[in-house]
Amino acid sequence: MSRALRWGFAREGVTGGKLQGTWRFGSMNVVLIGFSGCGKSSVGRALAGQLGWEFVDTDAEVERIAGRRIHEIFAEEGEATFRMLERSAVESALRGEHRVVAVGGGAVVDPTNRQAIREGNLVVLLDANVDIIQARLERAMGEEPRPMLAKGGAERIASLKAARDPVYRETAHVTIATDDATVEEVTLLVAEAVRRVQAGLEMGATREL
Repeated sequence: MSRALRWGFAREGVTGGKLQGTWRFGSMNVVLIGFSGCGKSSVGRALAGQLGWEFVDTDAEVERIAGRRIHEIFAEEGEATFRMLERSAVESALRGEHRVVAVGGGAVVDPTNRQAIREGNLVVLLDANVDIIQARLERAMGEEPRPMLAKGGAERIASLKAARDPVYRETAHVTIATDDATVEEVTLLVAEAVRRVQAGLEMGATREL
């Protein structure tokens, strides 16, 4: 199956389609961003295994630190407390290097998180359409309740995604559609992006794989 890596040029470290010296090629992390249900955790684990890097899921880190599930934090202390814990988890995850970091769907809305995510890291947006996201989240709801999606179904997903999409796309260097792709296919695409960045290759507007 032929897929395309879509590269963004209006980003820190990317000018005129070439990688610039502000990138730390030997020590960067890969940060996966995007809406819930787009495959960040699954792809992140697979990518980390392929690269031999450490995988960090900031939602899992929040739960570990708080000793509670995310939906319990929302219910007992509210979103503000969760976002504070999330900010700390993102900062901690990005202090390391050679890590694949999957951040929560709303993490990039916070300017502090966004700055940390973009600083010397390769940022990959995993995207999917609303119907696909809804189907994936409904399958996972029993195991992983989503506080921000508890009410409203497709309309709530569409509204949140529309609000976040401009920030996702402004933050990402690479965008990959995961709608009809397997975890293995998406992992290979992200790994190719990592290799190209580490090699310091020019970025074409679209590279077919």
